[in-house]
Amino acid sequence: MKTIEKKEKNKTKQSTLDHQWSFDYLMQEFNKESDRASVILVASLLDDSLNSLLRTFLVPAPSSNDELFEGANAAASNFSSKIDLSYRLELISSKFCRDLHLIRKIRNSFAHNIFGCSFENGSIKSRVDELRKSAIGTVKLEGPSDDHRGAFLTVASHMLYELNEVREGVQNLTERPLEFFYLENEKEEG
Repeated sequence: MKTIEKKEKNKTKQSTLDHQWSFDYLMQEFNKESDRASVILVASLLDDSLNSLLRTFLVPAPSSNDELFEGANAAASNFSSKIDLSYRLELISSKFCRDLHLIRKIRNSFAHNIFGCSFENGSIKSRVDELRKSAIGTVKLEGPSDDHRGAFLTVASHMLYELNEVREGVQNLTERPLEFFYLENEKEEG
């Protein structure tokens, strides 16, 4: 029994070290960028992480072209759809879903408002404040996260880490066995 507890403690300690390394690395990378570039990069990484999580979880596509994710009319081709689908499949919580949508809205503001967009703009500032309030008690917000840019990057970094942890631990769905009436046809053909 003690060996199992020790392994769990070591696993938790390693996970904490991995998280700290990931967090530090992401913060260093994001801090090299302008506000606009860091927001768009963060949103892109979150979108990519959701894409990877969903593809890991779902039954593999029957062909090399995955029509669920690829193409103009694909159901899960955009960030918003991936957020909602991840929530509906119980891969993320409602709070995480809400916060991802806040990040998506912040990204849209930076992407579409070419002039004068910053973390001190009214709507962006209030959305970051919502993210900050949402994360209080869960994410340590200090140091570089004292300002709105830092708070945004801190929360987003933790969210990226969490999505990758979920992906690594998720058990994928398997293809459903054939329904009874198909089984009869296969017996006749075989």
